[in-house]
Amino acid sequence: MPDRIISGFATSEGTARFKDRFPELTTDFNLLGRTELWCSPVGFGTYRCDERVAEHIAALTKAIRMGANLIDTSANYANGNAERLIGKVLKGLTSPQPSPSKVEGEIRRDEIIIVSKGGYIQGENYERISKIADDENTDLSSGSEYSELVRYSNGLWHSIHPDFLKDQITRSLERMNLETIDIYLLHNPEYYIQSAIREGIPEDEARETYEFRIQKAFVYLETEVQSGRIQWYGISSNTFGKPEDAIDRTALEKIWKASPLPLSRITGRGVLAPSPGNPGEGWGEGHFAIIQFPMNLYERGGLLEKNQEKSTKSVIEFAREKDLGALINRPLNAFGNNTLIRLADYPVREFPPVTEISELIHDLKLQEEEFKNGPLKDISLNPQAYDAVKKLLAVGEWLDGKWEHLPSFEEWRDLLYTVIKPRIQYAFDLLQNTVKADPTVFQSLQEYAESIDIAMEHITNFYLTKANDRSLGIHKALDEVLRSEYSELSLSQKSILMLRSIKGVSSILVGMRSDEYVDDVIYGLQAKKIEGVEDLWKRLEL
Repeated sequence: MPDRIISGFATSEGTARFKDRFPELTTDFNLLGRTELWCSPVGFGTYRCDERVAEHIAALTKAIRMGANLIDTSANYANGNAERLIGKVLKGLTSPQPSPSKVEGEIRRDEIIIVSKGGYIQGENYERISKIADDENTDLSSGSEYSELVRYSNGLWHSIHPDFLKDQITRSLERMNLETIDIYLLHNPEYYIQSAIREGIPEDEARETYEFRIQKAFVYLETEVQSGRIQWYGISSNTFGKPEDAIDRTALEKIWKASPLPLSRITGRGVLAPSPGNPGEGWGEGHFAIIQFPMNLYERGGLLEKNQEKSTKSVIEFAREKDLGALINRPLNAFGNNTLIRLADYPVREFPPVTEISELIHDLKLQEEEFKNGPLKDISLNPQAYDAVKKLLAVGEWLDGKWEHLPSFEEWRDLLYTVIKPRIQYAFDLLQNTVKADPTVFQSLQEYAESIDIAMEHITNFYLTKANDRSLGIHKALDEVLRSEYSELSLSQKSILMLRSIKGVSSILVGMRSDEYVDDVIYGLQAKKIEGVEDLWKRLEL
């Protein structure tokens, strides 16, 4: 039996009703550009969220109950499971209560703004589309869906072709059990121009094609507005804030000038969009209404880079002037000093001297060599499994002499959870059935696993302490420009405060994947916005 479709869409009246239920936050709610929808100052970002994780369900539910009414997602987040998370939570919060109360749910659909995105071809999408694209019977004629695929890398393609967007909107609506998506964004369309330049296509030609593809996508999205499957649309791009001469910059002013007319203004085969430089009568009357881009304490281009209209305005200034809603992503995950920096406070934990950790890693390497040269040779494995185990049981070898030279805690954490732990687990899975019958081999692997756990804990604590030192330095830099009343805020609260105080920023998207994150972010909204914050951004030195 199919899930209940959640009918309706966000409205000005509904979002205002939601806003008024949170008087402590009411003055911080913003109109989302020209949509006339009221949005919370922070939105719930679902990147790395999954409907199969109970903690994520609880966190999204709590965030809504505490006053966050904007939820941002994408078709490719967790291979569609982030969208399924939203559907599950909304179903629970909007469903009527069991009889005999017959009371409506906690919230109404018209109070919540759902933002989703399309463009990435990964995971299930990649498996499905790559088979079709490589079929000899597939239409690859100019302008067809499959002729415009951006084959960026193995396992990562991209497309904003109308046929692809139609399919993606259908799938997103089904995953979220929605009748309407409020905001639909083209997700990082700059993949095309980055790929084109890499393939040697002349810059002018690449840019012209890039902007034409965006315009074609917008024209199609106007039909989706007319059909009622979306309300408004826009672009999420990592390159909005780049310098004006950057090859892959998404030029907001050009997109604005070429945005299509609403279909209600189009008759017959009339002009679908004004030409760049000649906006015409319908300029700005379509449903292009939202932009999304990264900005944080290190990446400030959206505010400080004058890259619009011949270097006279920033993206934020241009969006503010045209009444475009501006959503900020990655407010706490910054790329600075050639590494990923998490703008948050870290605990300080004890760890042994560096020399002692190095000795543990070296001992780990010796254990690996001893196992491979001894017990492993006597284990009955097929050749492929045997080679895999030899390659995977090499943590000590990978880290020996290198473990203390990673750029940051974030890089260590990614290495630990995306490389080291999965590979070790895979190797142990390959050996599991074989070693159970041999107590000596089992004991050897158990001792090895214990050694890994101890070494990984010490390295983690080493990098946590370094991250804490870095965070204290950022606190100090912020406190030099902020008033003393803000000094007790957490680093993440200060970082968000600096963003939400900018005039023209509609909502800041934060990955609040746990109760603790939700509390930190929402309680931080009690701090009053900073007057004259743009000057502080210019003065801040990190």
